[in-house]
Amino acid sequence: MVLTGAGGTFTAGGDIASFLSAPVDEMTTLAFNVASPERCTKPVIARIEGYCLGVGFELALACDFRICSEDAQLGLPEIGLGMIPGSGGTQRLARLVGLSRAKDVIMRRKRISAEDALAWGLASEVVPAEGLDEAVERVIAELSALSPVALAMAKRVLNHVYDAPLHVGLDLEGLAYGVLKSTDDFREGVESFVEKRPPKFQGR
Repeated sequence: MVLTGAGGTFTAGGDIASFLSAPVDEMTTLAFNVASPERCTKPVIARIEGYCLGVGFELALACDFRICSEDAQLGLPEIGLGMIPGSGGTQRLARLVGLSRAKDVIMRRKRISAEDALAWGLASEVVPAEGLDEAVERVIAELSALSPVALAMAKRVLNHVYDAPLHVGLDLEGLAYGVLKSTDDFREGVESFVEKRPPKFQGR
């Protein structure tokens, strides 16, 4: 799945004027909706060009891959409104880039350039704007050639234990490994490797 914007930008953020009239319960549960790329069993790619700010950046942080054009600018400017990022931004950003950088971005409203996003591990790739679609299609092709079952399991294990103690992560990884060993896709993967041919995964 690919999430993208329109008009040369990913998104400049939420509808700020509506924030004052939005019900409190709607605002406090917004994070659940924004986290939908994380819950999706399929790989989700954020195709980012131009501005990627506020809740839009939070949505991108919930994706599995962020492919940026060289002109991309990412940020969480909510503190300038007397607010903080409320849809996972404080948590995902700090886990991905570290506490010090997250404080710099959030508390000082600093923009993250595409170059820094790549250096910090936020972006999977940075390409010229004219090559963005080609880069996204290349990643789609790479993922489409793999086992959907294995991809879904890898995503689930990584998402569930990236901030858990090591022993918990190792236990879940071992359980997932055992489950995948019984799948048709694993058998196909091994047999195709031995037979020196491309695998034909069926997702089961």
